[in-house]
Amino acid sequence: MAAAVSDILRMTFSFLLLMLLTFCMKAIKLEAQAGLLASDEAIALLEIATQVGKRDWNNNVDPCSNETSWVTPTSSQRPMFDNKVVCDCSFPGGVCHIVAIFLKGQDLAGSLPKSIVKLPYLKNLDLWANYLSGTIPQEWASTKLEILSVAVNHLTGPIPSYLGRITTLRYLNLQNNMFSGTVPPELGNLTNLENITLSANNLTGELPLALANLTKLKELRLSSNNFIGRIPDFIQSWKQLDKLEIQAGGFSGPIPSDISLLTGITELRISNLLGDGSEFPNIEPMEGMTYLMLSNCNLSGSFPPYLTTMTRLKVL
Repeated sequence: MAAAVSDILRMTFSFLLLMLLTFCMKAIKLEAQAGLLASDEAIALLEIATQVGKRDWNNNVDPCSNETSWVTPTSSQRPMFDNKVVCDCSFPGGVCHIVAIFLKGQDLAGSLPKSIVKLPYLKNLDLWANYLSGTIPQEWASTKLEILSVAVNHLTGPIPSYLGRITTLRYLNLQNNMFSGTVPPELGNLTNLENITLSANNLTGELPLALANLTKLKELRLSSNNFIGRIPDFIQSWKQLDKLEIQAGGFSGPIPSDISLLTGITELRISNLLGDGSEFPNIEPMEGMTYLMLSNCNLSGSFPPYLTTMTRLKVL
């Protein structure tokens, strides 16, 4: 009888030990799948929080855990708010790296964080609608950012020429700040740019010829600035342009005739041109046009008849 009980206890112990080992292996596997942020990037996040004035990240949990202080669900009650740290955990060994940071509409009152240079895998940085001051740090010139938005902040000074060294950029939004001075010709080095918005600043001078190099541009917005001179003829270089917005930018007329070469444009908004007027521009080749606004441009003559045949035009 005692031997039978001993066998049962031995079998039970073996079974429990097997279950425990199985549970531990699953836990280890889940942890590897979830991944942990590289330690140097975790330290960099602490520095970034200090620099921008971010106080509600929970540093007691891994930033790649999707815990709510690191990834806050969006809400219809706060449509402008976005708080998100995005990680890529597909690297060997279960190591995660930060690829995107969204800190939008959070009333942050610090400065643009120099320490993002310590996040070598970061591709997307969006700091839209805060109270960040200062200018773009020189350290950012060595990043591999593809998407950068610092729009709607309190940034000042000239647009730094070293911004032209972030040649991976595809999207750049600097609107609604207090940038002044001229547009640096070094921005012409950003040949991967598809979208650039410089509206609502205090920019002056003429657009540099180097911008003709931005042949991948699809959207350009330059409204509400103090530029001088005419809208440059080199806009014909932007053959892929889809949206062009130059409203009250300080430019003088006439609208360049070469604008007719931009046949892919669907939205064209030009207003408040200074100086002498001009005839209505030839936009007949822009067959996909859906939105056309040409106000206070001192245009002469009558509306061209072909406007009635532009079937996709919804707003005129």
